[in-house]
Formats: sequence, C-alpha cells, structure tokens
Amino acid sequence: MSSDGWSTARLGDFIEVQHGFAFKTKYANGEQSPYALFTRKNFALGGGFREDEPRYYAGPFEARFVLEPGDLMVVLTDLSKNGDLLGLPAIVPSRGEVRYLHNQRVGKVLVKNPGIDHRFLYSLLRSPGYRRHVLITASQTTVRDTAPSRLHDYTFRLPPLDEQRRIGEVLGALDDKIDSNRRLAALLEDTAATLFRALFVDFVGVEEFEESEIGPIPTGWRAGALTDLARFVNGKAFTKHANGVGRPILRIRELNSGVDDGTPRSDIDVADDYVACADDILFAWSGSLGVYRWPGDESLINQHIFKVVPDSWPAWFVYAWIREHMNTFRAIAADKATTMGHIQRRHLSDAKLPLPPTEAVARAHAVVGPIDRHRAALVQETTTLGQLRDALLPKLISDQIQVSDTADPDAVIEPVATTLATAAS
Repeated sequence: MSSDGWSTARLGDFIEVQHGFAFKTKYANGEQSPYALFTRKNFALGGGFREDEPRYYAGPFEARFVLEPGDLMVVLTDLSKNGDLLGLPAIVPSRGEVRYLHNQRVGKVLVKNPGIDHRFLYSLLRSPGYRRHVLITASQTTVRDTAPSRLHDYTFRLPPLDEQRRIGEVLGALDDKIDSNRRLAALLEDTAATLFRALFVDFVGVEEFEESEIGPIPTGWRAGALTDLARFVNGKAFTKHANGVGRPILRIRELNSGVDDGTPRSDIDVADDYVACADDILFAWSGSLGVYRWPGDESLINQHIFKVVPDSWPAWFVYAWIREHMNTFRAIAADKATTMGHIQRRHLSDAKLPLPPTEAVARAHAVVGPIDRHRAALVQETTTLGQLRDALLPKLISDQIQVSDTADPDAVIEPVATTLATAAS
C-alpha cells in the first residue's frame, strides 16, 4: 500500500461475474408478460443504458435470472468487429412493471468484498485501463468475447473507501444529470410528437374537409409529399478519405451508438450539405432505417445517410413527417431481395401527406417550437456533460485529479470543468 492510501488490487478479489441464461425465442409471447430480456442491445457506448423497446418473454427460468433495478451488468460477447461494447457496464433501470431477465452473453457483477464502492466500481469498468485489458485479453475471432476469469484478472489502483465514495459521487452526479436530461428530452419529444399528430394527422378541432388525392383533408390544405418539405442530400463515401484526423465520419453505426475511438475521421474539405451539425435531421435509408436529430459535434455524413434540409418548414415538422412514414419505409426495405434493404428516392415522392397553409403551421410552431428548442438544449447539454465525465473519469480513477473532502459534487465538477474548457480552447 502506498503512503497516500492507494493500493494495487485485483478485480476478482472484489467481484464475481456470473453468466446469464440462454432464453429462447419460443418463450416470447408479445406483451402478455412483464419480463424483458436484458441483452447487449441495452448497452450504449460509454456504458450508458439505451432504452430500446423491450421484447417480452415468459418461460421456465430460475429466479436467480430475474434482475433487480440497480444490478450492475457487463457485456461478455460482442458481435461487432471491433468489440466496441465488450466489457462495458450498464445498470439495470427501473421501468414500471417491466422486469428484466439475465440473458446469455451478458454478465451480472456481484460484489463480494465491501472494500469497493458500487459507483466507483461502475466508473472503473468504464476506465481506459480496464477497456485496454478487456480488448487485449479477449478472443481475436470474428465474434469478440471475454470470460469472467479474464475480467477478474484486471489489476488497478484502488483508493481508500472514503475517496472511492467521493469519486463515485462526482461521476455519479454527472451520470444522474445526464440520465435526467435524456428522460426529459424524450418526454419533450413525445409531447411534440403527440401535438404534431393531433394537429396534422388526426386533424383535431377541424370541422370542414374537402376531398383530395390522399383522401379527406382540412379545407384550404393541399396534398403533397415528403419531397415538398425538404431536400434529401445523400452523403458520400468519405471513409475512403479517412486519415485519422479531423471530423468524425458518420456511418449508420455512429447514428445508433455515437462517435467513439473506432469512428473514422477525415480532414477533407467538403460543402456544408455533407456536414452534420448539432440537431440536424439525418435519415439512414439503407440497412437499419431510421431518422435522427444528430446530438454530436460537427461531422461528415457518409453514404447511405440523407442530410434532410428543411425548405421553409420547421425542422420538428419535417422530422415528425419522416417518422410518420418510417414503418412504410421499413416495410419497403424489408421486401428488397438484397442483403441490405433500402429505399429509393422515388419512395420519398410517393410518401404523401397533407400540407397545411402557412398560418396553421405558424400557430403550431408557436407551441411546438419552444418544446423542440428545449429538447435540443437538453441534448446539447447532455453531450457536453458526457464529454466532461469522460475527461474526468480517467483522471479521477488514476489519482491525477484529487477529490476534496466535500459533500457537494458540484464543488469538484465546476472548477475541473472550467480547467478542462480553458485547456481545450
């Protein structure tokens, strides 16, 4: 043990990682069961939880495979080429009546030694040193996997328990704020979507209608298509220009999981139409189709992704109409007799919709616009907080930054955030 109270420790002396159960799809029964599988899909890069729609199961399983909110999990098998999720942690959330089941390829972390703080442990499992250990000791086959014994062998610097708790409080405060922002942003997006659908799909409050090529629409409106709302600019094959420096290159992978160390970069100079900025609308039209409001920094848009540039219509209005047509687009892509389903530009023109007069959109924008701006501000703040957390974490874990003995995590976060911002500028 060193004079400052930090010591060298082995992870396996404090935790035990248990395998899950191989639940079969034959146990699936729609939404009749409260159980949902906790799988690799529940992990986002960086260790955060991603709330995908749960898939419900029931069947013969042991009670020990029923997870509790707050349980700490790690990925043991990652099907991606680079093993981006391998070893990363996530915490089982509390989601009303939903109960999660411990699926195979995901490990449950059991603390067997009270000498390690739970929040400190969660941060340790996201640290660069731990990540290097996981990837170096993982299998080198197409399917990257690790084993509990390999995780147990990780050695690290362990601070005294009281300092572990302070480190956990600082990083936990950031995690809690990030989680709160994400939930509120999702609620605001749902609110905007509900208002949009009531006004422009269900025509709530409209009394007079007229016939059109797409059926009855409010009097004074006209029939149109998605292509009347925006320009759809296809990205380019920027990955062939990747040189490891400059702006990230957004592929569908980055849209779903965010930018990380495995994201290609390029310093190529391109027109603004091929650059994604914060809150731009991006539409993946091939593979796993989806529409997104980009939450990250300025990035290059790779092929198979449209940058959607609204043409005098509010961005929330354009985004909502694309979402309204996504099930149709996905059905079209699924019918393609190719290895990667996709849609074509003509399908955008075929996506019909009622176009309201300017004054109707202006009235709606007076209500929905502020909601959408608040959502965007929360997303941007969340991105900034995530960057701050990721910068703080390795410094705190390695004792490069000392945590003062304070009950207020903000007293630690604020000066460090200012220092990091100054150093970056």
